[in-house]
Amino acid sequence: MEPSYTQIYKRFSMIYRRQIDKYIMLKKQRWIFTFLLIILYIIRIVQVESYIVVTYLLVVFEMQLLIKFSTPLGLPDIDDDDDDVDIQLPSHSDDRPLLRSMSEISYWESATIAQLFAIVATFFQIFDLPVFWPFLVGYLILVIILTFSKYLKHMSKYGYSWADFRKR
Repeated sequence: MEPSYTQIYKRFSMIYRRQIDKYIMLKKQRWIFTFLLIILYIIRIVQVESYIVVTYLLVVFEMQLLIKFSTPLGLPDIDDDDDDVDIQLPSHSDDRPLLRSMSEISYWESATIAQLFAIVATFFQIFDLPVFWPFLVGYLILVIILTFSKYLKHMSKYGYSWADFRKR
């Protein structure tokens, strides 16, 4: 006999998955909903003029999702600096696109859940950490520049680009 919390979790998981499965084919509507959440979050942040750390964490998480979504399946992680790894991507004469390491639906789901958590976090004072925002913004810009330069090196090392994910 399973504990009651396991049964509740399984039931919630089934209901959640059923709801997500309803929206798989509605790509445009899903992304519109996510962009509306982003706009709602921005309005909330401007309204309360706070929660800079929550915004910083949200941006970093979304950036990591974008990188994972834009990386081909089967390549080593961007943080792995193994020079002895020899991985061959399909040649450009192949008409098939590269497979992503994260599916579009997983990317959308993670991005939307992150937006929802960030919006909810702005209603709790415990997440409003005092920070001198110019330093955090400067650090965020530095993190973005360093991360994307590392990603561009990864792209050149393994010979792929964002255009390789589309059908040729």
